[in-house]
Amino acid sequence: MTAQISFYPSHERVQKFDITIRARLADSLSYLSDFCTKRFQINQQKLKQALEQVRTQPVLPEKIAAYYELVSAVQNEDFNFSQSLFEEILAAGPAPDTLQVIPFIDPKKDIPSARYLKQIDTNPNSPFNILPADQSDFARVKQLIHDTLNLLKCENPALFHEISALLKSVMLGSGPAEKDQLTFDGASAPGLWGAIVLNAIEPKDVVDMAQTLAHESGHNLLFGYCIDDRLVNNPEDELHASPLRIDPRPLDGIYHATFVLARMHYAAATIADSPQLSPELQHKAQQEMKARQKGFYDGLSTLKQHADYTDQGKALMDAAVAYMNDATGNPQQ
Repeated sequence: MTAQISFYPSHERVQKFDITIRARLADSLSYLSDFCTKRFQINQQKLKQALEQVRTQPVLPEKIAAYYELVSAVQNEDFNFSQSLFEEILAAGPAPDTLQVIPFIDPKKDIPSARYLKQIDTNPNSPFNILPADQSDFARVKQLIHDTLNLLKCENPALFHEISALLKSVMLGSGPAEKDQLTFDGASAPGLWGAIVLNAIEPKDVVDMAQTLAHESGHNLLFGYCIDDRLVNNPEDELHASPLRIDPRPLDGIYHATFVLARMHYAAATIADSPQLSPELQHKAQQEMKARQKGFYDGLSTLKQHADYTDQGKALMDAAVAYMNDATGNPQQ
């Protein structure tokens, strides 16, 4: 696979990742059912139908997050909770054909919100501060997402189709109002394959949203590459400066940041000359490209000094570097 890696969007590549993830999910659920039938009853007909559905049809990220909860419950021998999760997973239908945009709600009152938060709030030293968004912000950004996807469909069908294949759900919340608390632009996690969480306050226009969708879907794309492999071999406790975070990050996080900066540049370049944009937004897209260029080469400098790439990690980053060098006229190798 390494020789075929390309920086550019590919709907077919994402479909292969999705098929692999669903096959692994079905296999694991089958194994867990064999283990759990000694502890509680599982409807075998429903199990058979559910496993076939998982293998053949896209699933919602909520089902994948529920699976991770199930694994944890089984490991903790909480079999009452395990049974309820099994029943929920078996009853869940396939993902809809269209992108769902859903609100973040108080996680004490909303199971999907609690599951999304559990997957993305993984660093106890840096809590993920998210609140429900105002209805007006939610409605505005929901429309902005659809407007941006329509723009990308016109200007770059390949990018549109890849993002559409990667994303099945977008959850919208907001950051804290207090200036002394860390806020967020977006978030994603391997345990939420197919989903992203966005701050409904941050994006102002289609230029912002095109980069945001490219950014967070780019993380999902890298999760796909890491189904059976890594991007770098560096240990998690080896920390360095990152181009997208104020706190030092592991090399894997810096790799992610650097790659998605190239994808953000690509998304901005896609629409920078669009006749559907005002001159002001065209100018903004050009300025954003310059900012993403600086961030990319900053991240690349750190990777060059410290990254111990896997073969696929090097091939994919080389492809991103080739795009950026060509797009910016930068002779770096």
